[in-house]
Amino acid sequence: MTITYVKTELAPADNQLAAYIYFTSDTPVSYSYTVSKRTTSPTSVDFTYTSDLIYGVSQTIKIPVIGLYAQYANSVQVVFKDEAGAEVFNQAFTISTEDQVYDTSVIFHLDIEKTDPALFTSVWGNSWLMESSGRGYDQNGDLRFNFLSVYHLQPLRIHNGYIYTGSDEDMSWYGRRFFKIDILGNVIFEFDMRDSDGNHYSNTHDLVWDSAGDIYMFGNDSPNRITNTMGQDALVLKFNDQTGKMIWAKNYTSEYSGSQILNNSTPNDIHLNSLSWIASSPNNEEAVIVHSRSTSTTFGISIVDGSILWVINTGNFNPQFPVNPETIHIDNSGITNYENGAHTVCTTNNSAFAENIDPTVGKFVLSVFDNRSCLDANENPVVRPINDNATTDAYSTPPARILFYAVDLAAKTAVEVHAPIELPTTPIIQWTDFMGGVFDHDDYFVIFTNHARSFFISDVNGNMIATIYDVISLPDGAPQFPAEAYRARLFNETELTDVITAASIHAN
Repeated sequence: MTITYVKTELAPADNQLAAYIYFTSDTPVSYSYTVSKRTTSPTSVDFTYTSDLIYGVSQTIKIPVIGLYAQYANSVQVVFKDEAGAEVFNQAFTISTEDQVYDTSVIFHLDIEKTDPALFTSVWGNSWLMESSGRGYDQNGDLRFNFLSVYHLQPLRIHNGYIYTGSDEDMSWYGRRFFKIDILGNVIFEFDMRDSDGNHYSNTHDLVWDSAGDIYMFGNDSPNRITNTMGQDALVLKFNDQTGKMIWAKNYTSEYSGSQILNNSTPNDIHLNSLSWIASSPNNEEAVIVHSRSTSTTFGISIVDGSILWVINTGNFNPQFPVNPETIHIDNSGITNYENGAHTVCTTNNSAFAENIDPTVGKFVLSVFDNRSCLDANENPVVRPINDNATTDAYSTPPARILFYAVDLAAKTAVEVHAPIELPTTPIIQWTDFMGGVFDHDDYFVIFTNHARSFFISDVNGNMIATIYDVISLPDGAPQFPAEAYRARLFNETELTDVITAASIHAN
């Protein structure tokens, strides 16, 4: 048996901290590799991937290696096994990133405060902290992933091992072009952002998939011609995820006629910003859950045509939405703390809410990153008509918090099911009028506050497992604020395994 090393290719696509190692073999083999921990840090961690794929003798084996350290001579141990599982090759290779040039905004190490080190190790595990500017950090806080170019990882969603991202060519929050890519940054294909009539849209904010694997995203008119018939961020677009072809586009502007928006929104700003999927809705049909920041409304839509099935007035200032009077209105009187300009209004599967979750009958719980974006002195929303310019009414943005709403579609009720998670106020108040988010991480929550630039791992009662301040860097010469990233969350070990497997399939 002969296994021959061919070459190493550092950063073959957009991820600076990735490489291909090429081999040939005269017998079928599988492989694993380990990026050895830094010798300069006693708390650094190895990164290991084991492939279940068997490679034949007629092909060059192209191994996608991720998780390299920046500015370091990395040692990567590669092991091959034959079809019987016997080790037939074991050798270390040096892949140096010492000569690479990095953007001045790159943070190479994050300091992680661990409230309970043992619990932190088990909860964080082999995850990476990924943030939407294209950087990823391991449990030691070391940079292990860094995108070079203008990819816009705003959604931070992975599906079947692939990452979905808009371009940032126009220096805008909107992806005029949108791509399915692998973890190295190789483009699988580009989505066709035009509908059947030739109208062009840009992508923004979020993605979700239905049971058939079709993908839903938010859209905006491109170029941005916002009017009272085409609101800001007012579209849901449905695509075939295997071809990138649009199935339908639904404009919700007319449904918001007569609505109120938060006073820190631009005129005609509907601002759809969060997507989730549920298996059952009225009439036993699956649905996509949509949230609007500016109007603080949450509603379910049909996957067939995007029609609105039901609505929750989660901000309690738009009882007339939507215009269609036949839409089911969910009783919100069981909510004590109404959201205000929220983000990541998504379903949670935390076991604390097991009694309130049954996807077969339309029972689910929403976790809500409540920005508390635009409130008066009595913490009432400061609003105005959607088509009007902003008023001079005073408002403030109190510290962000996490809310939980249990929804029962059969009973047509939404109730606040748990006390809010209040975030630490020292050494910095956790505020962000826009962006930020909360996501499930096993039975815990990962929380990111945009303008405060902080990241937390918390249990459902607000006990902090880990805290990281200064997750994103301030612009050169900037005061304490602003600094912006749309989202940050942990990619768990399964997701990281899936992205390497997908990159392996694409490479070979």
